[in-house]
Amino acid sequence: MVASLTILEPLTAALRRHLLSLRGRLLLGVAAVWGLLCVMLLAFGWQSGTLLVEESNRVHLRYEAELVRNAITQKIEQRLEALERLADRLPRAAAGTLAEGNHEALLTLFEGLVLVDAENTVVDNWPGLAGRNGLDISHRAYARFMRHVQRPHVSDPFIGIVSGKPMVMMLVPRRDAQGRYAGFLGGLVEIERSELFEDFKRLRLGDAGHVVVTTASGRLLYHPGQRDDRPDSVDALNDPGLDLALLGWEGETLEETGQDGETLKAYRQIWPADWVVGIYLPMEQAYAPLASVMKRITQRAWWALGLLLPLMGALIWLTLRPLTRLAQQIKELSLGRRRELVIPTRMTELRRVVDIFNELEQQRLQSLGDLQQREAFLRGILDASPQGMFVTDTRGRLTFVNETLKELLNITPPIRLTAWAQRIHEADRTPMIEAWRASLLEHQDVVRQFRYIDEHGETLWLDVHTNAIHVEGEFIGLVGAVRDITQRQHEDALRRWEAEHDPLTGLLNRRGFERRLEEAFAAWEKADTPSALLLFDLDHFKPINDEGGHALGDSMLRQVADAMGAVTRSSDHAARQGGDEFAMLLPGCEWPRAMRIAEALRARIEANGLEHRGKTWRVTVSIGVSTFQRGDQAVENAVRRADAASYRAKAQGRNAVISA
Repeated sequence: MVASLTILEPLTAALRRHLLSLRGRLLLGVAAVWGLLCVMLLAFGWQSGTLLVEESNRVHLRYEAELVRNAITQKIEQRLEALERLADRLPRAAAGTLAEGNHEALLTLFEGLVLVDAENTVVDNWPGLAGRNGLDISHRAYARFMRHVQRPHVSDPFIGIVSGKPMVMMLVPRRDAQGRYAGFLGGLVEIERSELFEDFKRLRLGDAGHVVVTTASGRLLYHPGQRDDRPDSVDALNDPGLDLALLGWEGETLEETGQDGETLKAYRQIWPADWVVGIYLPMEQAYAPLASVMKRITQRAWWALGLLLPLMGALIWLTLRPLTRLAQQIKELSLGRRRELVIPTRMTELRRVVDIFNELEQQRLQSLGDLQQREAFLRGILDASPQGMFVTDTRGRLTFVNETLKELLNITPPIRLTAWAQRIHEADRTPMIEAWRASLLEHQDVVRQFRYIDEHGETLWLDVHTNAIHVEGEFIGLVGAVRDITQRQHEDALRRWEAEHDPLTGLLNRRGFERRLEEAFAAWEKADTPSALLLFDLDHFKPINDEGGHALGDSMLRQVADAMGAVTRSSDHAARQGGDEFAMLLPGCEWPRAMRIAEALRARIEANGLEHRGKTWRVTVSIGVSTFQRGDQAVENAVRRADAASYRAKAQGRNAVISA
């Protein structure tokens, strides 16, 4: 199984290659056009043929309907006339009357004769059938009709009392010498045997076409498909056209009739008998010859296509030979094996294509030479640059980096964004990648500073400037410069730190503390985030400076700063605002906890001391504590309360914590 699949794979690939070639497509196009043309012609022929078949069958059915109607009418009139002649020769009604004359010729028209008196009693019958004479037939509809109407009549079908067979009776009135109604003479017609309906089998209606004869009252006389099990009523036929015909309508119609599908029908009235004849022709049968012809035409069309395809394939192959040579020479041109195309052909269009292509190839070679010179010149400039330089393609791949950038980042092109971006600091990686991709999609410049982890694990600060390059309005990539700004970033960070910190203690200075105080107050206004403020200065600090000197005073200040750091959290801010004035900001801290921290700070500073020249020097603090409160308009409200509390602590004897 695997071996067969292995053999089929190259065959399938070759077949796909040929079908997708220009020759294959043209051949498929010829086949498709031929098939479409055949389908259109066949569809048009079928449509025209069905219209012609339907019309011709309507004409044929109309002719057959008239023929049947005339034939039955003639036979009925012939029988009624024969009965009238016989009735005129029978002045009296008595048993044996019918047997006296020579009536053998009537047996070809009737299965029997019945003579009935004015009281609707059977007086005589011929040929004689035992049990028929003396019958009272007053209950029969035809007998009542004759007694009241007294004109020639054809009865509805009935079952003979004696014979037990379905029959119809043709009746003519009898009159006595004074012209009074004396009964009637009837001719019995046995429906199953009468030659009235035998001729229907010889009609040219095909296998499925047939004739139905009914009475105007809706009783079925003849239906070839139900000879042995005939319905009593036409309702069993479910025929709307026949329902109309029973009301006196004549004509042709096309209707659906269950299993037979569409059927063409013609209806005619047989007035002498008050009957209706319907002729049915299924359209499937009518279309059968047309379908057979269309089938033969279709088969011949496909045979013609089978013969046409090889011929068209050969013509297409000969026509496209110059194109095949053109493709081969273009391939050789791309590999550098030739300098121009040489296609001997008389096709004007192809000749023009070759000339234009050769002209464009010369221009391309010239442009390529110019481009190579410019590229070499550009690479020389970029390599000589003291800054790191790089070039990318339209997808962002680094295709060139100069020696400076190689030494700085230790990368060698070509390299993808996903590879070198792994070394970008995690905090800067996503914004940098998004900016890089946006520049490629929108062809925009990029200016970014980010941290980069080098191969030794050290963090470098890089400054990147890129420019989108367009040639004749088309984006071809990015060119960029990279600078190492690590030292500058450190220097900037140091300057920022020095601008907000006290150089002696390392605590925040007044400027830095006020900025953080404003931030805490903004958080209070926005989200009710509580914060506590501690303000204090040192008690008895002046003697230390005066007697011990400024060095001892500086040491004491640093000791106080250490005590502040010991009792605060990492989120708290401690500051020396000048001289011996200190402050602490406790973000997110409620008043009870702030009081505990302030008391711990007071106790720690009191317990600390400095030895100098055999003497221990100590200081204490008077701390004022306040928190942000409802109604504060600015941070100065909390500062004033804390400052006032600090003064009260001093006034109460120093070394205390007072809450505002």
